[in-house]
Amino acid sequence: MQIPTDKYGAVHTLDDGRHCVHFERHLPYPIETIWASLTDPAHLTKWFPGLVFEAKLGGKFEIWFSGECDGPAHVSGEVSAFEPPYVLQLGSIRWELSAHGEGCLLVFTDILYVDERGLEYVSNSVLGGWHKYLDSLERHLDGGAGDPRTDVEVDYSKL
Repeated sequence: MQIPTDKYGAVHTLDDGRHCVHFERHLPYPIETIWASLTDPAHLTKWFPGLVFEAKLGGKFEIWFSGECDGPAHVSGEVSAFEPPYVLQLGSIRWELSAHGEGCLLVFTDILYVDERGLEYVSNSVLGGWHKYLDSLERHLDGGAGDPRTDVEVDYSKL
């Protein structure tokens, strides 16, 4: 089955041999609207309630993932890229925005830390989790409820 990259994402091998999940979503909103949803705490509480960070380069961030989580349920670190309204990187997690027609292209990547369970297991879990959060962002942008704590995660092992 061919999985469309823009919706379900894909796993890529980087030049240095590490792996990352990669999503591209075309969104019918201006960059500034999406940037506000990524960085404004009032928006984040509606689609990514477990994320808090200082909106500046070198600021601290913390993420608490909801529900049962195959990976770490809590991640923290520094804001490693902050270029409003184009780039936000929290540790290994990166959102890039660019104008695309009438809207915006959102490119999301997250470096995978592969454990003893192997690349396929870890990547399926991470792809499913980030898919759920990106869907929540889209529903929030569309004016609906977008809370990943209540979303169903895609089982990538079955695709």
